Amino acid sequence: MKLKTAVPALACAAVLGTVVAGGTAAAAPATARPAAVARAAAPATCVYAEAKESVKIRNARKVNATALGLLPKGALGCRTSTPTTAGESYDLCGVKDNAWSEITYRGSRGWIPRGCTVNRA
Repeated sequence: MKLKTAVPALACAAVLGTVVAGGTAAAAPATARPAAVARAAAPATCVYAEAKESVKIRNARKVNATALGLLPKGALGCRTSTPTTAGESYDLCGVKDNAWSEITYRGSRGWIPRGCTVNRA
């Protein structure tokens, strides 16, 4: 066996042996993540938003911005920001407003008009 493949195989065997034996494995200092990186990787707080009507997820807080995806009527998206009034005014979903929310739904992350959703627990 070549050295390049032997080292990863031995490392895997050592970890597997620790798990099978019921022991605990300690991370080597070289693989430990700094606290700042760990915090950045943590998920943001999520407030679920139910779509009152199907609405396009946009890449900017504008009605005609590029659509990144669709939040279908009745679907729950994850609102990752508090509503903001910094967006373009709209008359959608029976609401005239300019408040937009950042949302994530099935891998699409972008902006939707706040008036088109209802918060859910």
